[in-house]
Amino acid sequence: MLSYVPNAPIWCEVGSPEVPAYFGCEVYMRYAIIILLAFIIYIPGFANDGSFYGSGNQLIPINETDIAVRKEILTLKRVSRETIEVTVYYEFYNPNEEKEVTVGFEAMSPAGDLSEPSSNGKGLHPYMNDFTVQMNGNILTYNVAYVTDSAYVKNGIIKSKKLSDLLGNDDANFLYVYYFKARFTKGLNVIKHTYSYSLSTSVMSYYDFDYVLTAANRWGNKQIDDFTLVVDMGEFASFHITKGFFGDKSDWLINGIGRSVNVPSDQHNSQPGDAVRFQIQKGNIIFHKANFHPVAELYIDSRNYRFEHSTQIPFSYYEQDQIEEPTTDLKKKILKNLPFARRGYIFQNTDIQKYYEKQEWYIPNPNYQPNIDLLTEPERKWINKWK
Repeated sequence: MLSYVPNAPIWCEVGSPEVPAYFGCEVYMRYAIIILLAFIIYIPGFANDGSFYGSGNQLIPINETDIAVRKEILTLKRVSRETIEVTVYYEFYNPNEEKEVTVGFEAMSPAGDLSEPSSNGKGLHPYMNDFTVQMNGNILTYNVAYVTDSAYVKNGIIKSKKLSDLLGNDDANFLYVYYFKARFTKGLNVIKHTYSYSLSTSVMSYYDFDYVLTAANRWGNKQIDDFTLVVDMGEFASFHITKGFFGDKSDWLINGIGRSVNVPSDQHNSQPGDAVRFQIQKGNIIFHKANFHPVAELYIDSRNYRFEHSTQIPFSYYEQDQIEEPTTDLKKKILKNLPFARRGYIFQNTDIQKYYEKQEWYIPNPNYQPNIDLLTEPERKWINKWK
């Protein structure tokens, strides 16, 4: 039958008549038309069809300093479909006598099609919560300023705008600057920093999150001597990380069960450049580098299944309801067994097994035995749907 094959003409002969329809051309053509219409409709007003809630950022010195970042462990953990928790462990080295430095955290104001008010009444970023800073075992208090350009510090003083004026201006793009006084003793100092963010969304993706890495270059050593990034997007997660601060999928360690593949820019979300697609069944991924001088930022996105290749079905169970309705008994059997395929079940039915072997995320596990009671609730409902 006719089907779509990457890097080949759109229409080509592959497979057999028993291959499910959403692996083939009739559905690919339907999705191609949908995607084309989506671009026609959405590109002119994309800002109104996505929700940007905010970016993560490194802690930065507001005033000049010779203090160096010896070590950083940045951990990103998606705790729900809508929320990501950020935990940062820093080791700073002060080569001179004890000094006080004003340290800041810059958070971009939200934008786009927001369903919640842009002010929480407390002057804090409306989509960032649980902001804490602990230094050498002591909890630090902070203030918040609102600035519209990068030159917001003069003679060590932050020039803050009125938040009410900025919120009343639909065209205003500004930063929430959380800042605090940090007293660095001579030698090693430890800062632990936490907060949570609402994950951004768009027409193209279920969630997006970006984190400003290059701000770390503002410290005295212009780098992070020992940098570790841990990304945990949950079980059965499919997401991209755009290349820029790293070069290849081999730069990442999969700490658990999963796969990764290098993908060109036209096969992932809206960020320019190539990326790595991760299909993580369980665990997290780790990037580690010594003498890390970041030259690009971190961009993570989980692409909407409607914009993926039609030869694949989604790995993440929260995307499964977008799959085309099956039209044959074989197609129904394949879909009914999707939760078990995610966990690597080896099927005795050769047609089902051959299909799942073609899925990028499928990792056969000869030790796995199906158990409906151990599936997630959405997956149990999924199986009942086909009874």
